Amino acid sequence: MRRYIYIIIFVVLVSIPLTMYGAVLTHYNYPKLANLFYRWHIEEKEVAELAKWDILIIDMDVQTYSPQYLRKLKELNPNIILLAYLAPQEVRGDSGSLTGTLRQKFYNKIQPNWWLKNDTGGQVAWWAPNPMINITPDAPAVGGKRWSDALPEFVQNELMLSGYWDGVFYDNCWDEVGFLTPLKVDTNNDGTAENNVELTNKWRAGMIQILDNTRKLLGPDKIIMGNGGEYYYKYVNGTLYESFPVRGWAQTLNNYRFITEKGTQPPIGILNTNVSNTGKRDNYSLMRFGLASALMANGYSGFDNGDMSHSEVWWYDEYEASLGVPVGEAINILNNNGAKFQNGVWRRNFENGLVLVNSTDKVYTVELGGEYEKLHGTQDPKVNDGSFTTSVSIPAQDGLILMRSVEKIYDATYINGSFARVFNEYGHVARTGFFAYLDNAQGGNQVIEQDIDKDGIREILIADTSKVRILDEGVVIKTFYPYGESYNKGINISVGDLDNNGTLEIITGTENGGGPQVRIFNHRGDLINPGFFAHAKTFRGGVNIAVCDLEGDGRQEIIAGAGVTGGPHVRIFSADGKLINPGFFAYDAKFRGGVNVACGDINGDGKDEIITGQGKGGAPEVKAFNKRGESTGLKFFAFDSKQRGGVEVAVTDMDKDGVSEIIATSSDVFSIMSY
Repeated sequence: MRRYIYIIIFVVLVSIPLTMYGAVLTHYNYPKLANLFYRWHIEEKEVAELAKWDILIIDMDVQTYSPQYLRKLKELNPNIILLAYLAPQEVRGDSGSLTGTLRQKFYNKIQPNWWLKNDTGGQVAWWAPNPMINITPDAPAVGGKRWSDALPEFVQNELMLSGYWDGVFYDNCWDEVGFLTPLKVDTNNDGTAENNVELTNKWRAGMIQILDNTRKLLGPDKIIMGNGGEYYYKYVNGTLYESFPVRGWAQTLNNYRFITEKGTQPPIGILNTNVSNTGKRDNYSLMRFGLASALMANGYSGFDNGDMSHSEVWWYDEYEASLGVPVGEAINILNNNGAKFQNGVWRRNFENGLVLVNSTDKVYTVELGGEYEKLHGTQDPKVNDGSFTTSVSIPAQDGLILMRSVEKIYDATYINGSFARVFNEYGHVARTGFFAYLDNAQGGNQVIEQDIDKDGIREILIADTSKVRILDEGVVIKTFYPYGESYNKGINISVGDLDNNGTLEIITGTENGGGPQVRIFNHRGDLINPGFFAHAKTFRGGVNIAVCDLEGDGRQEIIAGAGVTGGPHVRIFSADGKLINPGFFAYDAKFRGGVNVACGDINGDGKDEIITGQGKGGAPEVKAFNKRGESTGLKFFAFDSKQRGGVEVAVTDMDKDGVSEIIATSSDVFSIMSY
C-alpha cells in the first residue's frame, strides 16, 4: 500500500480521537511490507515515508508524543494497519516517573504483589533495569483481578478506545521460558524456584489468559500479534519472526507458513531481517534474502537495523515491484518432492512475475522457462539493471524478483508508434521502455484498446486527422467524423462511462488548428451530446481530453487541457459539459505549448488524480494534481530534461493491482504501416 506518499502534509496540531472500524486486511498485492518502529515519537519528515508500509508496529507512546502523526498516517494510507507496541511481561523501571505517558499509566496498573520474584523474594529482571511482571495464574488476585485481566483492560481503554489503533502487538510473547530458570523464578512465592517445566507451563497459562482476555475485550475485528512461537496461534492473528534467519531458514519458513495459514483470521506472519545493529542499510543481498523468503509464503517482510533500534524508514527498489497475487505455492527447484521448506533454491510464480530465493551456501543458475525483466533499480544496479533474461545466477543466501515483460498499453489512450516508459506512484521507472504500436493503425494515430461495450472483448478505437474508427475483433464496425468530413487537423480521443449505463462513451477533442470543442458519442459512435467549448471558441490550438472520477463517487468528470499555442491551462467539467473548476496552470502560465492530460488512481485511494505532461516545446515533465488542482507533490522528468518535445501521458493499471501506473510516451513516432 505504498500509496499516498506525495500528498503534501499539513500537520494537525490538535489531538482529537478518531473513529476507525475493524481492521480488514486489503493487502492483496505482493510484496507485503511491515515495519517495526519502536521510537516513542515520529518526526514530521518521517510520516510520508512510514505511510508506505502495509503494517506498522509502533510504540504505544507515540500516542502520547505524536498523536497527530498517527492520524496523518491513516489519512495518507487508509489501508495501513497500525499496531500498538508494548511488552506484556515487563516495564521500564522509571515508568512511574514518566509523567503523562502511557507507560506511567501502564506502571500504575501493576499491583505491588504482581511483580515477578525469585526464591529469595527479590525482583526478577531479564533486561535490567526492567522489572518483570508475574503473568502466571500464581499471581494473587486483587479485587478479583490478576495482571491477565488488568493488561487487556489497559489495552482496550487506553489504546483501542483512542481510535488510533487497529490492534496490539505484544512483544516477548514467549512460549518457552527455560532461559529464565537461572534467575530462580518463584511464581507462587513459596520460597522454591520453579523448574523449567513448571515455569513454562505456568507462563503459557498466563499468556493464554492475557491473549484470550484481550480478544474478548477488543473483539474479532482488531489485530492481536506477538513475537513468540506458534504455540499461541489459536489466540493471535500472527507472529513476528525477528532477526530472520537466526533460528534457521527452513525451520523459520515452515513456522512462518504455518502461522500465515493457521492463525486467527486474518492470519499475519512477519519476517524481520536486519543488519544486527551495524547500520549497514546497503546490505542489499541480505534485504533481498529476507524479502524473497517472505514471498515464499503469504506474509509480510521488513528490513531494518536491528533490535537495538527498530526505528528505520529504509526503503528499497524491490518494495516497489508490483507482483500481484501468487500463482500457486513455492517449489524447490533442486528437490520438488516435498511440501515442507528445506534448504534449496525456491521459486514462486506471481501474476506479474516470479521470485527466487537461494537458501544454500552455493551459487546456482536457474533457467526461467521464458523471458523475464529485471527490476529497474538505483541502489544495486548490477542486480536490478532492467535487462531481459531467460536465466539468472542466484548467489548463496540471496533472492531475486523478476517481472513478466510488457509491450502493450490497454485501457488508455496512446500515440501509435511512440516510445513508452512506465512509472509507478513515486515517479520511479517501473518497467523497461517499449514501443507501443498497433499493426492496423498508422504511426501518429491515437489508439485505445478497451472493452467499450462491456461484452468481455476489447474493441479498438483509432483516431486519425479526421475520423474515428471502431474495430471489433479486427473488423471495422463504425467510422465517424466528429467534426465533419472536411476537418483534418487531428482528433484526440478518450473513453468513460459518463452516464453510468455500463458502456463507455467516446469523448473527442481537436488537435492543433481546431477549435477547443469537446463532443460526446456513445460506444457505437453515435453523437449523443453536441458538446461544448473547453476554452475560448476563437482559440485554434485544439483541446486535449481525459475522463476520470476525481471524487471517487462513481461519477465521471471530463478533464480538458489547452492544446498547442495555449497556456498549460487545465479545466474540469461535469459529464454534461458544465464547468466545475475554472482551471489551473500545470506549468508556467507563460508557456505556450499547451498541456497533455490523463487521469487515474495512481495511489490506490479510490480517487483519480490528474496527470499532466508539458506540450510541444516544453520539457518532458510529468506532474500530478488532485481534484482541486493542487499539486500532490509528484513531479518528474520522463525523458531527458533537456529535451523540448513535451511528453504525452496516459494512466492505466498495467499490473492489475488496483493502483494505476503512469505511461509517458515520446511525441516522436515512427510509421508502423503505410496506406
